[in-house]
Formats: sequence, structure tokens, C-alpha cells
Amino acid sequence: MNWRALAAGVALAGLAACSPRAAPEAKVEPPPVVPRAGPVFDEAFADGFEATVGDTRYRFRAQSAGDIVLTSGKLVACDVIVSCGGPFTGAVPVGTFPLRFAIAARDDDERIALARIDFAPGPIVRWELAVTEGQDVATLKKGEFFGYGVDSGTGAFMDAEALRAFEAERDRAGEAFDDRLFAEMDKTYRHTRSWLLHPTPKGTVALFSSGYGDGSYPTYKAYDQDGTLVAVITDFGIVPWE
Repeated sequence: MNWRALAAGVALAGLAACSPRAAPEAKVEPPPVVPRAGPVFDEAFADGFEATVGDTRYRFRAQSAGDIVLTSGKLVACDVIVSCGGPFTGAVPVGTFPLRFAIAARDDDERIALARIDFAPGPIVRWELAVTEGQDVATLKKGEFFGYGVDSGTGAFMDAEALRAFEAERDRAGEAFDDRLFAEMDKTYRHTRSWLLHPTPKGTVALFSSGYGDGSYPTYKAYDQDGTLVAVITDFGIVPWE
């Protein structure tokens, strides 16, 4: 099955046409993420958690995707198939860490709603919007955020060094590289989603379906009471938190 049709109704075009070095503008005006959304992001990884937004009931379950290896502490989140910008400001721990998804079910449809790297056990008491160099949250208006653009229906986490290794491997292999990548993602395919942990000499490039597909998605850093980074979570906008 062609993983590029994972997001129903979303056409995945131009996968090889765009340079992975040219980052798109990712400042958009989505439905607002209000303060209560932070705790919900954490609770969504508890099996059996449910949330009602408007008239819609969402049921959540957690899914482990394996481990991601980070080598420099400079974390990148992007659509690595199409384009990537720079790493987030502030270092993350170096090492091997669990990658998990929160799967949200609505009626007979379910999607990857949240992607998460766990760094410490918590509990979480504070959330921050993750930003890259030059982004200032003070410039955002109500309902705005900084996030990364997706045009291939795929999000990703990786170390900045792993991104460079991934790009070098892709340049050497040419068009055959993307074909192999898509074939590997097909091995984990489930209706609406798939994922892949692609190893490089400098760490893991973790790719996964981005909710309903294309869009712009924010990433948050979660901290405990001592200021220790507990997790980094990307919200794919499945639930319109109000």
C-alpha cells in the first residue's frame, strides 16, 4: 500500500521536488491552544483517557514507536521529506529515549494526534512553545503559534547531526532513497498512519504520519518543578482544543 495516501483526502505532492534545506514559513492562525490543553497533552498518553470538545468525544491510547537516538542535544522537528529548518533553541538531553504516539479515535476514525519524546519521568508542571532561532513568542497574537510546515503528510523528530547525515545519504542515493524510505514506512502501515525509525551514523530520524496530513504543527516542551525537561510533544491538530 502506498503510504503517501495515509491521510484520507490529502494529496501528497512534490515529495522530491523541494530542497530539504529551505524551511517554509510556519506561523499560522489555528484554533487557540488554551492553558488547559497542556495537561491534556500529557493525559492523552494514558490508555482509556477521553476528552470531549464541543459535541465530539475523543478516545485516546498510547502507542510505543521504539527509541530515538540524539547525539548533539540539538532537536529538530520538521517534514524531513520536503524541508527542514534549524533546531529548537535550548538543548535537550543526549542519549536514547522513548518515542510514543497518542492515537485519537473519533467514531470509526483514528489518527496520530500527538508525537512525544520522553526525557524524564515528570510530573509535568510547566509548558513552553518550542521555537527556533529568531522566533519570539512575544510577537504572537492570540491564537497564533510557531510550528513546522508539513507538505508530505509526514512529521519527524531528529538530532541536527542526524539531519545532516540523512541529507548526505539522500544526496548520494538520489531518487532511489525516497523509494526505499517509503517502502520501509509501509512495513508499519495501519489505516491512516505509519512510522519509521531511520538510523544514521549520527542518530535516528524518526518519521511518522502527521494527523490528518498537511498543515502546520506546534511543538511544546514540558518541564517538571525543578526545570528538568520531561518531554517534547508535537500536536497534530486532531483535537481542536478550546
